[in-house]
Amino acid sequence: MNSLARWISAAACTAAVALAASAPGASLISERIFLAGGLVHYRFDVVVGPGPFDVIRMHRVIKEQQPGQLVVTPDAVMLLPGNPLFFEGNYMAPLFSPSTAWDHSIAIFLAKNNVDVWGMDWAWSQVPEATTDFGFMRGWGLEKDAQHAAVAVAIARWIRSFTGQGQGPIHLGGLSYGALHSYLAAARETQLPQFQRNIKGIIPIDWGVRFSDEAMRSYSCTMIAADQEALQQGYNNDTGLFLGQLGSLAVSSPGAPSPMVDGLTNLQAAQAMGTTTSLFNGQPWHFVGGFLDANDIPTGLRFTDPQLWLDMLQTSPPHYPAQIDLETDQLICGAGPSPWDDGVRQIALPIFYGGAAGGIGKTGYYTTTLTASKDITRLVVQALPDDQTKSDWGHGDTVYAKEAETKLWKPILDWIQAHR
Repeated sequence: MNSLARWISAAACTAAVALAASAPGASLISERIFLAGGLVHYRFDVVVGPGPFDVIRMHRVIKEQQPGQLVVTPDAVMLLPGNPLFFEGNYMAPLFSPSTAWDHSIAIFLAKNNVDVWGMDWAWSQVPEATTDFGFMRGWGLEKDAQHAAVAVAIARWIRSFTGQGQGPIHLGGLSYGALHSYLAAARETQLPQFQRNIKGIIPIDWGVRFSDEAMRSYSCTMIAADQEALQQGYNNDTGLFLGQLGSLAVSSPGAPSPMVDGLTNLQAAQAMGTTTSLFNGQPWHFVGGFLDANDIPTGLRFTDPQLWLDMLQTSPPHYPAQIDLETDQLICGAGPSPWDDGVRQIALPIFYGGAAGGIGKTGYYTTTLTASKDITRLVVQALPDDQTKSDWGHGDTVYAKEAETKLWKPILDWIQAHR
């Protein structure tokens, strides 16, 4: 039995346990959070391997008629988070940012409109900050996360069938790293018999697998040597700790000189991490659109609430596997064939690609053309003229921006409802 089959078998065994997450009062529920408007958020952990950190956290956001009685939902989607982020950090801003309206969240928006919303936190996101020995992360890369995504989708479909939601497949999507894995999961399923496939359609947000854009490719190619060096020095990447400190200093001492970025205040440094990411690592896109001065230093954010951005920086998981960076850059660089290429070419599912003009934007179209899908919808949110791309909607504005509900979430909802 191959490794994927073993994980799917394990998922089937664990599904009966995970089912308890939909039964209020059951001892296996990690947490049940009442949101508002009849919506609830369930969180529970699932063991997916023999190691101490082989645990994924699953989420479900859904309407209840009364406690324990779920509204029947013909539509369902699982959202995979970016890197390094939790599901809540990407898709449920009100849970970590008090400045945010309770329903300013793509997960809550979809659930309000009778979509059964699922999520998963990567196993590496559960590793405690105080961890010092990362030997267990050796070999943790795209393949392992792809296995975990497959398990999560299988469990979500299983639980839906036992909670009166039907037995059909579900949509899979996500932002950034989550978008990448929506493609990879769909590519995996092309190698399975039809009855074993759990994905109905994919919703990649502002990312792809392969890129024809030279700026994207050359940036990843130049990063490979640094990725290899980092992997030789250790198996983990602590970017989440850096982001957390950046956000914390911006909140506690906004006007003080940044100890992390010379020449900027703490607030400027935290905002520049979003608006002018090229100042940090040279990447050709940004996370959130900003108001920039002549030196591209931000004086504020255009589309996302500034406090929400600072709160988000402080919610990042502290550690993730360094191998992910290397494998992702190798994939984007396209220096050679990828083990995912054949599967991607065989994806025939409906696809909704949503992008941001200042993020990956239209460069994300290319991956959709590599598939066998005959049902492709593409939408890029653009708020400024072409010559102001560096200040336009960014990668993270797709899930955080004040107008994200009307600009992107509603089109996603319409697409889901049109693909029942």
